Amino acid sequence: MLSDLISSSPKILAECAIAERLRRLPGIELHPKLFNTPLIYGPESALECMTSLYCEYIDAAAALPLLLTAPTWRLDPDRIAGAGVPETINADAVDYLIGIRDSHTSGSPVVVGALTGPKGDCYKPEEALDVKSAEEFHSAQIGELAKTPAEFLMAQTMPAVSEALGMALAIAATEKPYIISFCTGTDGHLLDGTPLPDAMDRIDQSVGRAPLGYFVNCTHPDFLTRNYPAGSLGRLIGIQANGSSKDVTKLDASSKTEADPVIEWTEAMLKLHAMHHVTILGGCCGTGLAHMQGLALNG
Repeated sequence: MLSDLISSSPKILAECAIAERLRRLPGIELHPKLFNTPLIYGPESALECMTSLYCEYIDAAAALPLLLTAPTWRLDPDRIAGAGVPETINADAVDYLIGIRDSHTSGSPVVVGALTGPKGDCYKPEEALDVKSAEEFHSAQIGELAKTPAEFLMAQTMPAVSEALGMALAIAATEKPYIISFCTGTDGHLLDGTPLPDAMDRIDQSVGRAPLGYFVNCTHPDFLTRNYPAGSLGRLIGIQANGSSKDVTKLDASSKTEADPVIEWTEAMLKLHAMHHVTILGGCCGTGLAHMQGLALNG
């Protein structure tokens, strides 16, 4: 379904920050290792808050197709072990989000996928695994997610091409469609210094079954539009952009949400959409309902 939407839809929306919005709400406590995922089991008030955020985005998308991803980012066996949660948490998180999608009426297609993430800090490329180690480490979670009803898998917040390639090899061995999403710096390069086109091409040339396409996230559209000429990012299909145009490594240390005016952010997103034909537009840190509404109302 997702591949058909990408080929037939001029614009698709993706969720804006869920965990980061929850982190800023009073009375919500995220798990130190598993972030917002354990909230699928309660407490009830926190579960209701998280569910309401997903529903907000479904409503805001209006007539446009929408991508939602289950909160399975970095839910590898090492993190789950000893965390006091069911071993089925990956599958339970997918079922949770599909349940929201199926019970919350919408006038447009809503596609539910599932996330994976790097083993180490997503802003520290020096912690990234090599290709072989990444394929081995991530295969367990990817294997679990491949058995769920998730319609695609996304390796998100990847700072280095080596670990991203290992994850791509692991996902390509399943039957799930998939997307690789990189963190990029102000120069439009991955945080390990690899130019974005080179990273996409390396993975495309190294796997037996290529991704549907590539995303960038934890970045800003200006970082791409000012560093790459129009049409040079042909395999880039999506962005989940930070609300701020500051360097992501600076934002990581901030104690408060930082964001540029929503209208400026929306204009920058639409410029990327037009200049590089990036179909899927959504938000990351510092974004929320107003950002998705801005994207939905402008085309």
